[in-house]
Order: sequence, then structure tokens, then C-alpha cells
Amino acid sequence: MDAITILIGFVLILASSLYWSSILSLRLPEISRFFDRKPFSCRPCLTFHFTWFLSFLFALAAWSIEIFVVGLVAAFIIFFTVKYIDNKKVVK
Repeated sequence: MDAITILIGFVLILASSLYWSSILSLRLPEISRFFDRKPFSCRPCLTFHFTWFLSFLFALAAWSIEIFVVGLVAAFIIFFTVKYIDNKKVVK
């Protein structure tokens, strides 16, 4: 795989993880009480799990452990970034 394909793959993984976790962390607890707990109702947690799982699938398709390791590191970075942003929000 060339670098452009890997970069586009990671951008798509991160964008879809951030999007779906922001939507599903609010909607899943409304569906059932089962989803009203972590990691389903926690946006940083759900983002982390989406990111590592999608990077695992991408690494499996590319047959590369290095892509998975980079995806796992990116998942932790995104987790701490989203957690920092959520802690800075003002709740009224």
C-alpha cells in the first residue's frame, strides 16, 4: 500500500469514528437502558472503541500489523483529545 492510501484510510477512520460516536453516544441510551452505560453513553470511550476497531479492520485488509499499531496509538490520542474537549464544555 502506498502512503496516500494509508493516509486517506486513517482520515476516513478518524472522521467516521468522531461522527458516529457523537451521534450514537446520545441516541443509544434512548433506545434501551442497556446502552445507558459506558462505553455506549460516553463519547470519548465510544470514539476510542470505534477508532481501534476500524483501524483493526483496515490493518486486516492491508495485512499489516504496523497499521494497527498506528491506529491504536491514534485511538488513544483521539480519546484523550475528545475527553479534554468534553471536560472543557460548559454545562448549563
